[in-house]
Amino acid sequence: MSRQTTRERIPQLGILVSLAVAEFVMTLDLSIVNVALPSIRIDLGFAADSLQWVVNAYALAFGGILLLGGRMADLFGRRRVFCSALAVFSLASLGCALTPGAGALVAARVVQGLGAGVLAPTTLSILTAVYPTPSQRNRALSIWTAVAIGGGAAGGVIGGVLTAALSWRWVFLVNVPVGTVLFGYGLLRLPREPRRALRERVDVAGAVTATAGLSALVWALVRAEVAGWGSVAVLSGLAAAALLLGGFLVIEQRLAHPPLVPLSVFRSRLVTAGNLLSFLSFVPVMATWYLLSIYLQRVLGCTPVEVGLWFLPMSLAVVGGSQVGFRLVVRVDARVLFGVGALLGAVGLDRLGRLSAGSSVVWVVVAATITMVGGGLLSAPITVAATSGLGPEQGGLAGGLLTTTRQVGGAVGLAVMGTLAAAHTGAAGSGPAAAMTAGSAAAFTTGALVFVVTAVVGALTLPARLAPPATATSPPGRHDALSQGRRATVRRG
Repeated sequence: MSRQTTRERIPQLGILVSLAVAEFVMTLDLSIVNVALPSIRIDLGFAADSLQWVVNAYALAFGGILLLGGRMADLFGRRRVFCSALAVFSLASLGCALTPGAGALVAARVVQGLGAGVLAPTTLSILTAVYPTPSQRNRALSIWTAVAIGGGAAGGVIGGVLTAALSWRWVFLVNVPVGTVLFGYGLLRLPREPRRALRERVDVAGAVTATAGLSALVWALVRAEVAGWGSVAVLSGLAAAALLLGGFLVIEQRLAHPPLVPLSVFRSRLVTAGNLLSFLSFVPVMATWYLLSIYLQRVLGCTPVEVGLWFLPMSLAVVGGSQVGFRLVVRVDARVLFGVGALLGAVGLDRLGRLSAGSSVVWVVVAATITMVGGGLLSAPITVAATSGLGPEQGGLAGGLLTTTRQVGGAVGLAVMGTLAAAHTGAAGSGPAAAMTAGSAAAFTTGALVFVVTAVVGALTLPARLAPPATATSPPGRHDALSQGRRATVRRG
């Protein structure tokens, strides 16, 4: 091996490690908070119907700015945007750790989600630029993806240990030293890019109206349990959501040049089907993690560490189901694969819908693991459908839309199922443990019905055969970073 080749590989390896760690931290932050929720509720005085905003505030901000984040990296330079977004994410994490009250924590989570939503597509953009050849890029993406999945799987365990040994504040504080090191590395080692003249405008109006509209919708859904559907607050929230989301459609169709989301992409049946199914399939998922974390600790008396360990097989079930799905998606009828995944999810949640205050932890975890295997199987047909309907030059847009619909589906599902659980808990009229069990069981039964509906929609909208997206003949541009990762996974299958 030549001395020049060695010099070229060392910085590339360092960049890959830094990008993988950044993705690990972002993915970790989606799961690490779940175990700490009961402690956060007690310390900061969250009401039962507002605790879910600790999760939803991050998810909505993350999903709402994701597409804009990718455009910002293209226009302002990857290194600048990476370091700026990392600084915002790290400072917001510090704000979460030091927050004096519930409202301040939710506000800090919004800022944290905005930083992560810009950082996520930027890391992919840097990775595909540093590894320009397909073989190098696919190897790097496989490592990057494995680390990202590891973050989700490790979040429950790490969150449980930190919460039990130190405090829930450490689930946020741990991001600060990691972010500081990554920020310094990014300034010193990431490739510098020349300043470029801005020839295209950034569709900030589209991103703001979409995120604000979705937030208003979720707020109204959560508020309905307390104030009632006919209250002024709920009706005002729904009206604001309709106006903002309608404004988003007008902006994207008539005013934005270029638009954040060209509505013409939904002329593709595959893109429309993939994103609709992505939304529906995630409606029960985020709420399941949220409700189980509270149920295991407050009803069954598990410690945060124990909950983290019990969550580990559930996380691995998602990974295993996803890997099996990607191996089968190009070999079997996609509708059958999707239907099996959705029905497994429904069976698991139906079992959880039969909870009692005396249910064993093993029984609960087995039922939840069945649900997560089903959820993992769903990811392959959804991903391939959503990314196959557009050309390679629009791969980043396809991947960004897919991630956004997942986040939004999870946020809406958490609002609906969390509100339903709170309503049934209040109406149970029995002891606290039995009331909370009744509320969780009602929410899980609703989630099972959503999975059944998802299976029917998949049978009606998916084709029998799904081919992986076409491979680009040139290095990926600004639109195809996310789909390259999915293509790598499909090819490995």
